Amino acid sequence: MNRQRPTQGQMWRRGCARKEKHMEERMMDVIVEIYNHMDDSDKDAFTLEDAEDMVEDQIRMDKEAGREPLAYDPQFFYDTIVELMEQDAE
Repeated sequence: MNRQRPTQGQMWRRGCARKEKHMEERMMDVIVEIYNHMDDSDKDAFTLEDAEDMVEDQIRMDKEAGREPLAYDPQFFYDTIVELMEQDAE
């Protein structure tokens, strides 16, 4: 079977997909780490505003550490943490 060399566009899409997957994994790692440091009272009172504060803090910490901040989404943080709380409740 003769395989053709991938086009530049195909290679770019593969690279983007890998980079996006890495960013998603890094974001999930950040969210899980934050969640693991939340106590029961934090979880009981958790709001979207708390998630917005978390995103602001994470962007600041990334910059202070010399990392390019990810495109953190407060709604994604909120939804993911609520989902983790629901899983823990089961």
